[in-house]
Amino acid sequence: MSIGEIIAILESAEKEDLNPHSGKLFAYVYETGDENIRKVAQEALVRFAEKNLLDFTVFRSAVFFEKEVVGFAKKLMHGNDGVVGSYTFGGTESIMLAVKAARDYYRKREGKAEVPEILAPITIHPAFCKAAHYLGLKVVRLPVEETKADVNAFSEAISDKTALVAISAPNWPYGTVDPVEDIAEIARDKNVLVHVDACLGGFILPFFEMLGEKVPVFDFRVEGVTSISLDAHKYGYAPKGSSVVLFRNPELKKCSMYVDVSSPGYVFVNQAVLSSRPEGPLAAAFAVVKYLGMDGYKELASKVLSARNKIYHGMKKLGFESVGKVESSVLSLYSDADLLGFVNNMKKLGWQLHLQKGLKDYSIPDNIHLTLSPVHDSVADNFLRDAEKAIEMKAEVDSKQIYAMAEKGEFAELIRGIEDGRIDSSVIPMLLESIPEEIAVELIKNVVIEWFK
Repeated sequence: MSIGEIIAILESAEKEDLNPHSGKLFAYVYETGDENIRKVAQEALVRFAEKNLLDFTVFRSAVFFEKEVVGFAKKLMHGNDGVVGSYTFGGTESIMLAVKAARDYYRKREGKAEVPEILAPITIHPAFCKAAHYLGLKVVRLPVEETKADVNAFSEAISDKTALVAISAPNWPYGTVDPVEDIAEIARDKNVLVHVDACLGGFILPFFEMLGEKVPVFDFRVEGVTSISLDAHKYGYAPKGSSVVLFRNPELKKCSMYVDVSSPGYVFVNQAVLSSRPEGPLAAAFAVVKYLGMDGYKELASKVLSARNKIYHGMKKLGFESVGKVESSVLSLYSDADLLGFVNNMKKLGWQLHLQKGLKDYSIPDNIHLTLSPVHDSVADNFLRDAEKAIEMKAEVDSKQIYAMAEKGEFAELIRGIEDGRIDSSVIPMLLESIPEEIAVELIKNVVIEWFK
Protein backbone atom coordinates (compact mmCIF):
# COMPACT_ATOMS: atom_id res chain seq x y z
CA MET A 1 0.00 0.00 0.00
CA SER A 2 1.36 3.43 -0.92
CA ILE A 3 1.99 6.26 1.52
CA GLY A 4 -0.81 8.23 -0.13
CA GLU A 5 -3.28 5.38 0.34
CA ILE A 6 -2.32 5.00 3.99
CA ILE A 7 -2.73 8.73 4.61
CA ALA A 8 -6.16 8.58 2.98
CA ILE A 9 -7.18 5.80 5.39
CA LEU A 10 -5.87 7.82 8.34
CA GLU A 11 -7.88 10.84 7.21
CA SER A 12 -10.99 8.70 6.83
CA ALA A 13 -10.58 7.19 10.29
CA GLU A 14 -10.06 10.62 11.82
CA LYS A 15 -13.49 11.71 10.58
CA GLU A 16 -14.99 9.34 13.17
CA ASP A 17 -13.58 11.46 16.01
CA LEU A 18 -14.64 14.68 17.64
CA ASN A 19 -12.05 17.39 17.05
CA PRO A 20 -9.95 17.45 20.27
CA HIS A 21 -8.99 21.09 19.64
CA SER A 22 -12.56 22.36 19.22
CA GLY A 23 -13.37 23.00 22.87
CA LYS A 24 -16.46 20.81 22.56
CA LEU A 25 -15.09 18.05 24.78
CA PHE A 26 -15.14 18.26 28.57
CA ALA A 27 -12.93 15.27 29.31
CA TYR A 28 -10.07 13.25 27.80
CA VAL A 29 -8.19 16.24 26.37
CA TYR A 30 -6.99 19.46 28.01
CA GLU A 31 -6.83 21.92 25.17
CA THR A 32 -5.11 25.28 25.51
CA GLY A 33 -5.74 26.75 22.08
CA ASP A 34 -2.00 27.54 21.85
CA GLU A 35 -0.60 26.05 18.63
CA ASN A 36 2.97 26.59 19.85
CA ILE A 37 2.42 24.12 22.70
CA ARG A 38 1.30 21.52 20.17
CA LYS A 39 4.24 22.33 17.90
CA VAL A 40 6.94 22.01 20.56
CA ALA A 41 5.33 18.86 21.99
CA GLN A 42 5.07 17.15 18.61
CA GLU A 43 8.66 18.01 17.76
CA ALA A 44 9.88 16.33 20.94
CA LEU A 45 7.43 13.44 20.59
CA VAL A 46 8.64 12.50 17.11
CA ARG A 47 12.32 13.18 17.76
CA PHE A 48 12.46 10.74 20.70
CA ALA A 49 9.75 8.28 19.58
CA GLU A 50 12.16 5.47 18.74
CA LYS A 51 14.21 5.70 21.94
CA ASN A 52 13.40 3.22 24.70
CA LEU A 53 12.94 4.15 28.35
CA LEU A 54 13.71 0.55 29.30
CA ASP A 55 17.45 1.23 29.39
CA PHE A 56 18.34 4.72 30.55
CA THR A 57 22.04 3.80 30.53
CA VAL A 58 21.82 3.69 26.73
CA PHE A 59 19.41 6.58 26.25
CA ARG A 60 20.85 8.99 28.77
CA SER A 61 18.56 11.80 27.62
CA ALA A 62 15.78 9.98 29.50
CA VAL A 63 17.57 10.61 32.79
CA PHE A 64 17.82 14.31 32.03
CA PHE A 65 14.18 14.65 30.95
CA GLU A 66 12.81 12.67 33.88
CA LYS A 67 14.81 14.64 36.44
CA GLU A 68 13.48 17.87 34.92
CA VAL A 69 9.82 16.82 34.76
CA VAL A 70 9.84 15.16 38.19
CA GLY A 71 11.69 18.19 39.58
CA PHE A 72 9.01 20.55 38.28
CA ALA A 73 6.26 18.39 39.78
CA LYS A 74 8.17 18.23 43.05
CA LYS A 75 8.37 22.03 43.16
CA LEU A 76 4.61 22.34 42.57
CA MET A 77 3.94 19.92 45.44
CA HIS A 78 6.32 21.72 47.83
CA GLY A 79 8.61 18.72 48.09
CA ASN A 80 11.89 19.04 49.98
CA ASP A 81 15.25 17.57 48.95
CA GLY A 82 14.23 14.14 50.24
CA VAL A 83 11.25 13.81 47.87
CA VAL A 84 11.87 11.56 44.85
CA GLY A 85 9.64 10.43 42.02
CA SER A 86 9.10 8.51 38.80
CA TYR A 87 7.69 9.36 35.41
CA THR A 88 4.85 7.12 34.21
CA PHE A 89 2.53 6.86 31.24
CA GLY A 90 -0.59 7.91 33.12
CA GLY A 91 -2.38 8.42 36.39
CA THR A 92 -3.39 4.77 36.71
CA GLU A 93 0.25 3.71 36.41
CA SER A 94 1.29 6.32 38.98
CA ILE A 95 -1.39 5.06 41.34
CA MET A 96 -0.32 1.46 40.71
CA LEU A 97 3.21 2.33 41.82
CA ALA A 98 1.95 4.12 44.94
CA VAL A 99 -0.16 1.09 45.86
CA LYS A 100 2.75 -1.29 45.24
CA ALA A 101 4.99 0.87 47.41
CA ALA A 102 2.41 0.83 50.21
CA ARG A 103 1.93 -2.93 49.95
CA ASP A 104 5.64 -3.73 50.03
CA TYR A 105 6.28 -1.21 52.80
CA TYR A 106 3.46 -2.79 54.82
CA ARG A 107 4.85 -6.29 54.25
CA LYS A 108 8.28 -5.25 55.47
CA ARG A 109 6.70 -4.09 58.70
CA GLU A 110 3.84 -6.56 59.21
CA GLY A 111 4.79 -9.60 57.13
CA LYS A 112 2.61 -11.33 54.53
CA ALA A 113 0.01 -13.00 56.75
CA GLU A 114 -2.62 -10.27 56.40
CA VAL A 115 -4.25 -8.96 53.24
CA PRO A 116 -3.35 -5.24 53.30
CA GLU A 117 -6.19 -2.74 53.05
CA ILE A 118 -6.61 0.57 51.29
CA LEU A 119 -9.00 3.00 52.97
CA ALA A 120 -10.61 5.33 50.45
CA PRO A 121 -13.81 7.37 50.07
CA ILE A 122 -16.41 6.19 47.56
CA THR A 123 -15.31 9.09 45.33
CA ILE A 124 -11.78 7.69 44.90
CA HIS A 125 -10.67 6.97 41.35
CA PRO A 126 -11.27 3.37 40.18
CA ALA A 127 -7.53 3.08 39.49
CA PHE A 128 -7.06 2.25 43.17
CA CYS A 129 -9.51 -0.64 42.89
CA LYS A 130 -7.73 -1.78 39.74
CA ALA A 131 -4.34 -1.61 41.47
CA ALA A 132 -5.70 -3.52 44.47
CA HIS A 133 -7.17 -6.14 42.13
CA TYR A 134 -3.82 -6.65 40.42
CA LEU A 135 -1.68 -6.48 43.55
CA GLY A 136 -3.75 -8.45 46.03
CA LEU A 137 -5.02 -5.75 48.38
CA LYS A 138 -8.52 -5.01 49.63
CA VAL A 139 -10.18 -1.63 49.17
CA VAL A 140 -12.43 -0.46 51.99
CA ARG A 141 -14.78 2.18 50.56
CA LEU A 142 -15.82 4.79 53.10
CA PRO A 143 -18.66 7.35 53.06
CA VAL A 144 -18.46 11.00 52.08
CA GLU A 145 -19.81 14.08 53.74
CA GLU A 146 -20.97 16.78 51.30
CA THR A 147 -18.96 15.17 48.45
CA LYS A 148 -15.73 14.99 50.49
CA ALA A 149 -14.16 12.12 52.43
CA ASP A 150 -15.74 11.71 55.88
CA VAL A 151 -12.99 12.27 58.46
CA ASN A 152 -14.82 10.38 61.20
CA ALA A 153 -15.25 7.35 58.96
CA PHE A 154 -11.49 7.19 58.42
CA SER A 155 -10.85 7.55 62.13
CA GLU A 156 -13.12 4.60 62.85
CA ALA A 157 -11.96 2.36 59.98
CA ILE A 158 -8.18 2.66 60.24
CA SER A 159 -6.58 -0.47 61.70
CA ASP A 160 -3.51 -2.68 61.80
CA LYS A 161 -4.52 -3.99 58.37
CA THR A 162 -4.42 -0.54 56.75
CA ALA A 163 -1.49 -0.23 54.36
CA LEU A 164 -2.60 2.97 52.64
CA VAL A 165 -5.06 5.81 52.99
CA ALA A 166 -6.05 7.20 49.58
CA ILE A 167 -7.73 10.59 49.12
CA SER A 168 -8.18 13.06 46.26
CA ALA A 169 -7.26 16.62 45.31
CA PRO A 170 -9.74 16.92 43.76
CA ASN A 171 -11.96 13.89 43.30
CA TRP A 172 -13.10 13.31 39.73
CA PRO A 173 -16.90 13.12 40.20
CA TYR A 174 -17.44 16.43 41.99
CA GLY A 175 -14.15 18.34 41.80
CA THR A 176 -13.91 18.80 45.56
CA VAL A 177 -10.70 18.42 47.58
CA ASP A 178 -10.77 15.89 50.41
CA PRO A 179 -9.82 17.09 53.94
CA VAL A 180 -6.22 16.01 53.51
CA GLU A 181 -4.84 17.64 56.66
CA ASP A 182 -7.38 16.04 59.01
CA ILE A 183 -7.14 12.58 57.47
CA ALA A 184 -3.34 12.68 57.22
CA GLU A 185 -3.19 13.45 60.94
CA ILE A 186 -5.26 10.34 61.71
CA ALA A 187 -3.02 8.19 59.49
CA ARG A 188 0.18 9.65 60.90
CA ASP A 189 -0.86 8.73 64.42
CA LYS A 190 -1.25 5.12 63.23
CA ASN A 191 1.96 5.16 61.15
CA VAL A 192 -0.04 4.57 57.95
CA LEU A 193 0.97 5.91 54.52
CA VAL A 194 -1.19 8.52 52.80
CA HIS A 195 -1.46 8.91 49.05
CA VAL A 196 -3.04 12.03 47.55
CA ASP A 197 -4.43 11.47 44.09
CA ALA A 198 -3.77 14.84 42.49
CA CYS A 199 -3.75 13.44 38.97
CA LEU A 200 -6.41 15.98 38.05
CA GLY A 201 -5.40 18.88 40.29
CA GLY A 202 -1.64 18.63 40.63
CA PHE A 203 -0.77 20.81 37.65
CA ILE A 204 -3.51 23.41 38.15
CA LEU A 205 -4.51 23.82 41.82
CA PRO A 206 -1.07 25.29 42.68
CA PHE A 207 -1.63 27.96 40.03
CA PHE A 208 -5.16 28.64 41.27
CA GLU A 209 -3.54 29.28 44.64
CA MET A 210 -1.00 31.64 43.07
CA LEU A 211 -3.90 33.53 41.46
CA GLY A 212 -5.52 34.10 44.84
CA GLU A 213 -8.04 31.24 44.88
CA LYS A 214 -8.60 29.57 48.23
CA VAL A 215 -7.29 26.03 47.74
CA PRO A 216 -7.21 23.50 50.60
CA VAL A 217 -3.65 22.41 51.37
CA PHE A 218 -3.11 18.88 50.05
CA ASP A 219 0.57 18.46 49.14
CA PHE A 220 3.84 17.76 50.98
CA ARG A 221 3.24 20.78 53.19
CA VAL A 222 0.92 18.40 55.03
CA GLU A 223 2.90 16.23 57.41
CA GLY A 224 1.73 12.67 56.88
CA VAL A 225 1.28 12.85 53.10
CA THR A 226 3.72 10.23 51.84
CA SER A 227 3.01 10.08 48.08
CA ILE A 228 1.25 12.14 45.42
CA SER A 229 0.30 11.43 41.81
CA LEU A 230 -0.15 14.24 39.27
CA ASP A 231 -0.69 14.04 35.53
CA ALA A 232 1.35 16.10 33.11
CA HIS A 233 -1.02 15.04 30.32
CA LYS A 234 -3.92 16.80 32.02
CA TYR A 235 -3.22 20.37 33.15
CA GLY A 236 0.47 19.96 32.39
CA TYR A 237 -0.77 20.05 28.74
CA ALA A 238 1.69 17.35 27.62
CA PRO A 239 0.62 14.67 25.13
CA LYS A 240 -0.77 11.36 26.41
CA GLY A 241 0.56 9.64 28.38
CA SER A 242 2.54 11.57 30.94
CA SER A 243 2.25 11.39 34.71
CA VAL A 244 4.44 11.62 37.80
CA VAL A 245 4.32 9.85 41.14
CA LEU A 246 6.21 11.45 44.01
CA PHE A 247 7.36 9.80 47.24
CA ARG A 248 8.32 11.58 50.42
CA ASN A 249 11.53 9.53 50.73
CA PRO A 250 13.69 7.15 48.66
CA GLU A 251 12.68 4.13 50.76
CA LEU A 252 9.12 4.38 49.45
CA LYS A 253 10.27 4.74 45.86
CA LYS A 254 12.40 1.61 46.28
CA CYS A 255 9.24 -0.23 47.33
CA SER A 256 7.56 0.94 44.11
CA MET A 257 10.28 -0.42 41.82
CA TYR A 258 10.83 -3.87 40.32
CA VAL A 259 14.37 -5.19 39.91
CA ASP A 260 15.47 -8.67 38.79
CA VAL A 261 19.15 -9.67 38.79
CA SER A 262 18.64 -13.41 38.28
CA SER A 263 18.13 -13.42 34.52
CA PRO A 264 21.11 -14.50 32.38
CA GLY A 265 20.05 -11.85 29.86
CA TYR A 266 20.41 -8.48 31.56
CA VAL A 267 19.68 -6.68 34.79
CA PHE A 268 15.97 -5.92 34.66
CA VAL A 269 15.18 -2.53 36.24
CA ASN A 270 11.72 -0.94 36.11
CA GLN A 271 10.88 2.33 37.81
CA ALA A 272 7.38 2.05 36.35
CA VAL A 273 4.91 -0.72 35.53
CA LEU A 274 5.74 -0.80 31.84
CA SER A 275 9.14 -1.94 30.59
CA SER A 276 9.76 -1.01 26.96
CA ARG A 277 8.12 2.33 26.25
CA PRO A 278 8.92 5.24 23.94
CA GLU A 279 10.82 8.20 25.27
CA GLY A 280 8.76 10.56 23.12
CA PRO A 281 6.00 11.38 25.65
CA LEU A 282 8.60 12.11 28.35
CA ALA A 283 10.56 14.40 26.04
CA ALA A 284 7.31 16.12 25.03
CA ALA A 285 6.34 16.66 28.68
CA PHE A 286 9.74 18.25 29.28
CA ALA A 287 9.36 20.49 26.22
CA VAL A 288 5.91 21.72 27.26
CA VAL A 289 6.98 22.38 30.86
CA LYS A 290 9.96 24.40 29.66
CA TYR A 291 7.93 26.26 27.06
CA LEU A 292 5.25 27.31 29.54
CA GLY A 293 7.18 27.76 32.78
CA MET A 294 5.44 29.04 35.89
CA ASP A 295 4.10 32.17 34.21
CA GLY A 296 2.65 30.26 31.25
CA TYR A 297 0.86 27.81 33.51
CA LYS A 298 -0.48 30.64 35.62
CA GLU A 299 -1.89 32.38 32.54
CA LEU A 300 -3.61 29.18 31.39
CA ALA A 301 -5.01 28.63 34.89
CA SER A 302 -6.53 32.11 34.78
CA LYS A 303 -8.34 31.14 31.56
CA VAL A 304 -9.73 28.02 33.25
CA LEU A 305 -11.01 30.17 36.12
CA SER A 306 -12.58 32.58 33.64
CA ALA A 307 -14.26 29.70 31.78
CA ARG A 308 -15.50 28.24 35.06
CA ASN A 309 -17.00 31.56 36.09
CA LYS A 310 -18.77 32.09 32.76
CA ILE A 311 -20.16 28.57 32.43
CA TYR A 312 -21.11 28.13 36.07
CA HIS A 313 -23.04 31.39 36.29
CA GLY A 314 -24.56 30.88 32.85
CA MET A 315 -25.78 27.39 33.76
CA LYS A 316 -27.20 28.69 37.05
CA LYS A 317 -29.39 31.04 35.01
CA LEU A 318 -30.66 27.95 33.17
CA GLY A 319 -31.62 26.28 36.44
CA PHE A 320 -28.48 24.25 37.18
CA GLU A 321 -26.80 24.07 40.58
CA SER A 322 -23.47 22.64 41.72
CA VAL A 323 -23.48 19.28 43.50
CA GLY A 324 -20.64 20.31 45.80
CA LYS A 325 -18.47 23.28 46.58
CA VAL A 326 -16.84 24.71 43.45
CA GLU A 327 -13.11 24.61 44.19
CA SER A 328 -11.30 23.13 41.17
CA SER A 329 -11.54 22.97 37.39
CA VAL A 330 -14.56 20.63 37.57
CA LEU A 331 -18.23 21.52 37.51
CA SER A 332 -20.77 18.85 38.49
CA LEU A 333 -24.21 20.31 37.88
CA TYR A 334 -27.76 19.13 38.44
CA SER A 335 -31.20 20.50 37.66
CA ASP A 336 -34.86 19.49 37.46
CA ALA A 337 -34.49 19.06 33.70
CA ASP A 338 -34.31 15.64 32.05
CA LEU A 339 -30.52 15.31 32.17
CA LEU A 340 -30.43 12.26 29.92
CA GLY A 341 -32.36 14.14 27.25
CA PHE A 342 -30.22 17.25 27.81
CA VAL A 343 -26.93 15.37 27.36
CA ASN A 344 -28.17 13.66 24.20
CA ASN A 345 -29.43 16.95 22.79
CA MET A 346 -26.06 18.54 23.51
CA LYS A 347 -24.42 15.65 21.66
CA LYS A 348 -26.57 16.42 18.63
CA LEU A 349 -25.32 20.00 18.85
CA GLY A 350 -21.72 18.75 18.85
CA TRP A 351 -20.85 18.87 22.58
CA GLN A 352 -19.54 15.87 24.50
CA LEU A 353 -20.74 15.87 28.12
CA HIS A 354 -20.59 13.22 30.81
CA LEU A 355 -23.63 12.05 32.73
CA GLN A 356 -23.07 10.87 36.31
CA LYS A 357 -25.47 8.81 38.38
CA GLY A 358 -26.55 10.22 41.70
CA LEU A 359 -25.95 8.75 45.14
CA LYS A 360 -29.29 8.47 46.93
CA ASP A 361 -27.70 7.57 50.25
CA TYR A 362 -25.96 10.96 50.25
CA SER A 363 -28.77 12.98 48.66
CA ILE A 364 -26.56 13.59 45.61
CA PRO A 365 -28.70 13.87 42.46
CA ASP A 366 -27.87 12.75 38.93
CA ASN A 367 -25.57 15.35 37.39
CA ILE A 368 -23.52 16.39 34.40
CA HIS A 369 -19.73 16.56 34.62
CA LEU A 370 -17.64 19.29 32.97
CA THR A 371 -13.84 19.32 33.20
CA LEU A 372 -12.82 22.78 32.04
CA SER A 373 -9.77 23.62 29.95
CA PRO A 374 -8.30 26.97 28.85
CA VAL A 375 -9.98 26.68 25.43
CA HIS A 376 -13.41 26.72 27.07
CA ASP A 377 -12.93 30.37 27.92
CA SER A 378 -13.30 31.21 24.23
CA VAL A 379 -16.28 28.91 23.57
CA ALA A 380 -18.23 29.49 26.81
CA ASP A 381 -20.82 31.78 25.20
CA ASN A 382 -21.49 29.28 22.38
CA PHE A 383 -21.80 26.47 24.93
CA LEU A 384 -24.37 28.39 26.96
CA ARG A 385 -26.41 29.28 23.86
CA ASP A 386 -26.53 25.63 22.86
CA ALA A 387 -27.31 24.56 26.44
CA GLU A 388 -30.38 26.80 26.35
CA LYS A 389 -31.41 25.24 23.01
CA ALA A 390 -30.84 21.72 24.33
CA ILE A 391 -33.19 22.30 27.25
CA GLU A 392 -35.95 23.42 24.87
CA MET A 393 -35.38 20.64 22.29
CA LYS A 394 -37.47 17.49 22.36
CA ALA A 395 -35.36 14.59 23.64
CA GLU A 396 -35.00 11.59 21.35
CA VAL A 397 -34.16 9.37 24.32
CA ASP A 398 -37.19 8.47 26.42
CA SER A 399 -35.62 8.42 29.87
CA LYS A 400 -38.88 7.33 31.54
CA GLN A 401 -39.06 4.30 29.27
CA ILE A 402 -35.41 3.44 30.00
CA TYR A 403 -35.97 3.62 33.75
CA ALA A 404 -39.16 1.58 33.45
CA MET A 405 -37.30 -1.17 31.57
CA ALA A 406 -34.62 -1.23 34.28
CA GLU A 407 -37.20 -1.41 37.07
CA LYS A 408 -38.91 -4.32 35.30
CA GLY A 409 -35.59 -6.13 35.01
CA GLU A 410 -35.56 -6.01 31.22
CA PHE A 411 -31.76 -5.88 31.19
CA ALA A 412 -31.31 -8.18 28.20
CA GLU A 413 -33.36 -5.84 26.03
CA LEU A 414 -31.40 -2.84 27.31
CA ILE A 415 -28.13 -4.59 26.50
CA ARG A 416 -29.32 -5.42 22.98
CA GLY A 417 -30.49 -1.83 22.48
CA ILE A 418 -27.12 -0.41 23.50
CA GLU A 419 -25.20 -2.99 21.45
CA ASP A 420 -27.14 -2.32 18.24
CA GLY A 421 -27.20 1.46 18.74
CA ARG A 422 -30.96 1.90 19.33
CA ILE A 423 -30.20 3.13 22.84
CA ASP A 424 -27.39 5.65 23.32
CA SER A 425 -24.55 4.43 25.58
CA SER A 426 -24.92 7.58 27.71
CA VAL A 427 -27.78 5.83 29.53
CA ILE A 428 -25.36 3.38 31.16
CA PRO A 429 -24.45 5.54 34.20
CA MET A 430 -28.12 6.19 34.87
CA LEU A 431 -28.93 2.50 34.86
CA LEU A 432 -26.21 1.33 37.20
CA GLU A 433 -28.22 2.10 40.31
CA SER A 434 -31.05 -0.14 39.09
CA ILE A 435 -28.92 -2.98 37.72
CA PRO A 436 -27.09 -5.47 39.94
CA GLU A 437 -23.34 -4.81 39.76
CA GLU A 438 -22.44 -8.13 38.14
CA ILE A 439 -25.03 -7.55 35.39
CA ALA A 440 -23.83 -3.98 34.86
CA VAL A 441 -20.24 -5.18 34.47
CA GLU A 442 -21.35 -7.86 32.00
CA LEU A 443 -23.37 -5.29 30.05
CA ILE A 444 -20.40 -2.97 29.66
CA LYS A 445 -18.08 -5.82 28.64
CA ASN A 446 -20.59 -6.95 26.01
CA VAL A 447 -20.89 -3.43 24.62
CA VAL A 448 -17.12 -3.05 24.40
CA ILE A 449 -16.69 -6.41 22.66
CA GLU A 450 -19.35 -5.46 20.11
CA TRP A 451 -17.63 -2.12 19.44
CA PHE A 452 -14.29 -3.76 18.73
CA LYS A 453 -15.47 -6.78 16.73
